[in-house]
Amino acid sequence: MQISVLPNPLQHNQKASLMAPLNQFIQRVMHHVVNEVLIKGLANSKTFQRFAVKTDSHINKIKSEGMESFEEMTKRASSTVVEAVDGGMAAAPGTRGGPPLPPPRGMAGFMRAFAHSVKEDFAGASR
Repeated sequence: MQISVLPNPLQHNQKASLMAPLNQFIQRVMHHVVNEVLIKGLANSKTFQRFAVKTDSHINKIKSEGMESFEEMTKRASSTVVEAVDGGMAAAPGTRGGPPLPPPRGMAGFMRAFAHSVKEDFAGASR
């Protein structure tokens, strides 16, 4: 009969706690090395520099076009509001120029909508 010896959990935790600072140090060194190589490599790359300049100019162009269109839309909206206020918006609900009427509610509204839909379906079928 063979007896297996389980590892002491305290010994494992002690090893892990001793290895943690070493792992952090190795991670920091690798992170620094990779960053230095990557940043210096991209900074010296003419292709990446052209890409960065083109991307920057394209983004600036889109921003300026967006601001122009935004200003144009705000001018149109403000003129529409001014016209509406000057015109008085006196149109009655449900008339041309006035707010739309809400649909009827309840069973009567359902029946009216159902009848309208059936009429449209039959009118389309007879064509």
